[in-house]
Amino acid sequence: MVREKWIYRIIKLSPVKHPALIQFRGNVEGVERMIEKLEEVEVVRNKYGIDVYFDDVNTARRFLSKVKKLRPAVVKSSTKYAGLRRGRVRWFFTYSVRFTDEK
Repeated sequence: MVREKWIYRIIKLSPVKHPALIQFRGNVEGVERMIEKLEEVEVVRNKYGIDVYFDDVNTARRFLSKVKKLRPAVVKSSTKYAGLRRGRVRWFFTYSVRFTDEK
């Protein structure tokens, strides 16, 4: 009986995945190769740059830290309410990355 309650808590308290968007603006030439290697993401090209949609914010943060090591950039972040999932609040994270060309 005690073990069944413990398993129920693990299932119930599983983490909620928060969706994320990284907006690349400016000269995005070097980052395009890195974006092509990503799996399970949606890439949208528009006239301002490239938008990359992630299912989980932790994956987006890991990718963003790799990009910041590659090139100097200014990063801004914001959050929006994305609704409820399994009774928990989900947040939509947006990261705007503008590359600075320092020569």
